[in-house]
Amino acid sequence: MGIEQKIGDLVTAADNLTTAVNGKISQIDNRMDVARAEFDDFRSKKDMVGVVGAAGSVQLNVFQGGVWGTGGPQKTGASGGFSVVDLGTSAEVYMHFKLPVNINTHDQMFWFNIRGYSYGSASIVDETVVGYCYSPQRAVLNKSVFGNMSPGIYTDASGNVIVRLKFPSIYVTTIRIDTMQVGIGGLFAVGSIESKLSLTDKVEF
Repeated sequence: MGIEQKIGDLVTAADNLTTAVNGKISQIDNRMDVARAEFDDFRSKKDMVGVVGAAGSVQLNVFQGGVWGTGGPQKTGASGGFSVVDLGTSAEVYMHFKLPVNINTHDQMFWFNIRGYSYGSASIVDETVVGYCYSPQRAVLNKSVFGNMSPGIYTDASGNVIVRLKFPSIYVTTIRIDTMQVGIGGLFAVGSIESKLSLTDKVEF
């Protein structure tokens, strides 16, 4: 066998090995994608109370986090689902939560309970907000709010449904949000809520 033949055989063997390795890597990648999806599903359901898909089931901690301050004497700091922002003051600060529904595309009812402790405001945070995001009318129908922190529901220019709370002082405020499956629609997933802090009663997401 000539040297050229041996080199050719080695090149062919190397190509075959590369193809086999790439195939194995692809299989591993696919399995990892499946494993990540299974873990996300497990993480979501482990904090669920009730029967999957049943009305009245509650998903705990779809959002959680804390704010140490937004400027002024209290400096700035945040954790969990909140981002650090310097507003120049930690007084009269609004929390805005973008819900995973939009009046342009969704037809779903919602119930959220926001609980926690605002040290700066010397207040228990216990707010409940409900409504029906109804795309045919581009509106949130039959909405209602209850709580100590001036809760409200509004939509931004993009149609996102937003919950708003106002804190006399946001210094060292910690909250969590739970959701219940009510009426039309299912439970909302962990991590599906976004937040912003501001000195204005409305923001755009």
